[in-house]
Amino acid sequence: MTTDHQSRVSEQFTRIKPLRRTLQIRNRQPEVMDEPELDGGLHVAALDSLGRINRLSRTTAGLWGPICNLARESLGQGSLRILDIASGGGDVALGLARRAAKAGIAVEIEGVDISPRAVYYANAAAARQQLTNVAFHARDVLAEPIPHDIYDVITCSLFLHHLDESDAFHLLGNMAGAARRLVVVSDLRRTRLGYFLACLVSRTLVWSPVVRVDGPLSVAAAFTMDEARELARKSGLGGAVISHQWPQRFLLTWRRV
Repeated sequence: MTTDHQSRVSEQFTRIKPLRRTLQIRNRQPEVMDEPELDGGLHVAALDSLGRINRLSRTTAGLWGPICNLARESLGQGSLRILDIASGGGDVALGLARRAAKAGIAVEIEGVDISPRAVYYANAAAARQQLTNVAFHARDVLAEPIPHDIYDVITCSLFLHHLDESDAFHLLGNMAGAARRLVVVSDLRRTRLGYFLACLVSRTLVWSPVVRVDGPLSVAAAFTMDEARELARKSGLGGAVISHQWPQRFLLTWRRV
């Protein structure tokens, strides 16, 4: 880690402690992971740690449930095409591909992320796991439209809390407009228990200084269940189901009628 990055991480770490007193309202602050000039080694270590956190939180399992139900209803209609937005290190998309293979369900998965380094990392992981039905590409989904009528399912995990309400509103609306059949979103809930768990996990189960800072910041920036429900309603996802997901996340599921 460079001295400059050490200093920035240390400065942002000091902002974490007061956050637990202001969880009644959303407190969205810049995260280290979002810095375009983030040191490559720090970025890779953060992607490794986030993959570990997703495994512990069973993120892929939560997303897979509604996708599997859709696939069972669509037997004989060909492969399900899935788009994973803000795919990061690719662990969620790759996990979905492995579950689909185990269940005998044909899928084609594309992951998109604004970070070329994350895309390279994810494609390398796909190659190591010999998952030829998964590919990752660089794309800014907030600036570029999502192609319509190409993807049966559009998923997103741990991205919504990075956005202000306006961008979150437009993203969900674009996902609903582009998905042929299903939208599934998994994200953090802003709760005191969630904040405590983020602090605990980031200090005991991961080794990334970036995640140690960003974990609590992410919870402070997250939506509550009620806020997520209202956001979905305003975004045109009428009938969306929002449920609690272990340990302190929510799962938003919307089916096109």
